[in-house]
Amino acid sequence: MIFATRYADSAVDYLIYLIFTLVAVCIALVLHEVAHGLVAKWNGDYTAKYSGRLSLNPLKHFDLIGFIMMMLVGFGYAKPVPVNPNNFKHYRRGLITVAIAGVIMNLILAFVSVMLWCLMWYAYKSATFGAASVGVINLCLYLMNFFAIFTSINLSLVFFNILPIFPLDGFRVVEALTRRGNRFCAFMRTNGQYILWGLVGLSFIVSMAYDYVALPYWFEYFDVLGTYLRFFVGKVSYVFQKFWWLMIPN
Repeated sequence: MIFATRYADSAVDYLIYLIFTLVAVCIALVLHEVAHGLVAKWNGDYTAKYSGRLSLNPLKHFDLIGFIMMMLVGFGYAKPVPVNPNNFKHYRRGLITVAIAGVIMNLILAFVSVMLWCLMWYAYKSATFGAASVGVINLCLYLMNFFAIFTSINLSLVFFNILPIFPLDGFRVVEALTRRGNRFCAFMRTNGQYILWGLVGLSFIVSMAYDYVALPYWFEYFDVLGTYLRFFVGKVSYVFQKFWWLMIPN
């Protein structure tokens, strides 16, 4: 809903961007989880396939809490795909490749989304200076905003999931690269979910505080997770945009 609020100028716009956000969240989360399952299958584990989790049906991957987080604060998760590492042909390689599959999928989606945003910007400029109707111009604007939302959601998923906090993908990579039973992994398995909820809760509190109280700009830095995500999402979006502008006239 934060994306709908950011882009909407009217009640109709709010509804449109809420639908855009819902569609973007579903695509990003579903493909993230399907990527985990497909790479697990390539590594020899068919658990996700036999569980029906290689489906593009959003209901197969729906997690209520993760979905609400995505809609309210812009980052969250879907129901994890079941994986049995004991079936992997190469155990450690399987752990790592399955763990990073989801974030690589979201990174690719964001990269393509920025390209489509640039194409829509080019079409919008051409329509504005040409003889295009108001409807065509508005369509270009709506599509530009959809791809902006889609890019932001995918990159938020990337940088949220690479955090080395249990049960995120980043933790799985660290666990695969370190000795079993090391103190960091043991600590995270016990406390990671509480750390994660603390960071998410703090982000939500700071966001709500800005909505109702006049606060100095530096207060936003108390939102550690939000500050981290805004910085890297913004930087990577900028790099992707610069790349595509080399290919597309602007």
